[in-house]
Amino acid sequence: MKNPSAFTGYEMLAIQMLFSGAAAGFIYPSFLIRSTEGAYWIPIAVWTAGALLSSWLYSRMLARLEGRKLVSAIRSSVGLVWTSVLFLPVILFLIGALIVMLRAYSEIITMTMLPTTPISFLNGMLLSSAALALAGIMPIIRAARVFFLMASLFTLALLIIGFSDVNWTLGTPWFRTNGDFLLDNRFYAGSFLWMGFAITSLIGPYTMQSARGAWRSYALALICALPMIAGYVYLPVLTFGRDLSQRLTFPFVTKMDTIYHYWIIFDNLTAIFVSVTMLYVLLIMALKLHALGDTVKTLMPKAKNGFIYLGLFIVVYAAATFLPSWRELEHVIILTVGIRLYIMFIFPLLGMAALIVAQRRGGKGRES
Repeated sequence: MKNPSAFTGYEMLAIQMLFSGAAAGFIYPSFLIRSTEGAYWIPIAVWTAGALLSSWLYSRMLARLEGRKLVSAIRSSVGLVWTSVLFLPVILFLIGALIVMLRAYSEIITMTMLPTTPISFLNGMLLSSAALALAGIMPIIRAARVFFLMASLFTLALLIIGFSDVNWTLGTPWFRTNGDFLLDNRFYAGSFLWMGFAITSLIGPYTMQSARGAWRSYALALICALPMIAGYVYLPVLTFGRDLSQRLTFPFVTKMDTIYHYWIIFDNLTAIFVSVTMLYVLLIMALKLHALGDTVKTLMPKAKNGFIYLGLFIVVYAAATFLPSWRELEHVIILTVGIRLYIMFIFPLLGMAALIVAQRRGGKGRES
C-alpha cells in the first residue's frame, strides 16, 4: 500500500523554496539588518538551526499520524474543546501571516510601480489566492511546480546581476559578533521566514515514512534557499553601507532600483523583481488560506467550504486594508513574536504529547 502524503519530495522542495521567496525579499532584510552590528550570516545561521529543530519536532509529530491529517488526529485524541484551544494560536498566526504578506506586497507595488493606486484595490489580489485555495491542494501543487521553475530562474538572474556593482568592504565585519541580535526583538520578528514546514504540516495526511521524507525535502530546500536569503540581506549592505541600509524600508527593492548597466535589456529591474515575486506571493497566500480553511473545516465540520473561505477572505482583506500605516504593520509583527515561537516549538511538543497519550490509551484499551 502506498503511503499517503501531502506532497512528494520535489513538491515539498518547490513549495518551501517559493515560501522563502515570498517571505525573504520584503520585510526580513530590514529586520535583520537593524538587529545586529556584527556579521549578518551569524543570525541567519542561528535561525537556520532553529528552523531545522522546529521542522524536526514537527516531523516527529507527523510520524504519529498513521495516515491521518494533523487536526483530525489531535481532535480524535483530546476532543474538540482542547483541540480548539491548541489550534487557536495557529489560526491567529495564519490570519496574521496572510495580512502581513498581502499588505507588504501591496505596499511595495504602491512604492515602486503604481503610486496612485489605492491599497484597497491592490489588496484585491487576495481573491485569486482564495479561489485557488478553495479549489483544493492539487491545483496549488500543480501551480507550485510551474511557478518554482519560472521564479527561481528569474530570482537567480536578479541576484547575480545585483552582485555586479557592490563594494565588498561595506560588508564588514564578516566574522565578528557579540550576540547583540539575541537581545533585539527584530531578530525574533523575522521568525516568519523560517516557518514553512509548520504550514505544510497542516495540509494532507502523513505517515512515518512520508513525514521523514518531508523533513528531508524541507532541509534541502532550506539549504538551497540560504544563498537567496543571504543575497537579499547582503546586497543592500554591500551597495549602501550599514547605516543607510538600516534606514531603508525595503533595502533589497531599493538596491534593485539602483542597478544600471548598458548591456541590460530591461531598464526597470525593480518592476521585474516585483512581478516575479507575485508568483511567490499569490501561491503562498493560497497555501496559507488552504491550511487555514482546512483547519477551520475540521473544527467546524458542518460549515460549508464556500462560506469558510469567504469569511477568511473578508477578514484578511479588511484587516490588510484598514491598517493605518506600514510602521503599524511592523509593530504588529514584533508584538506577535510570541505566537510564532509557540507555533515553531511549543505546538509540536503539545501535539506530540496529545498523540502519544491517545496511542497509549488505545493500546491499553486493546489489551484489556
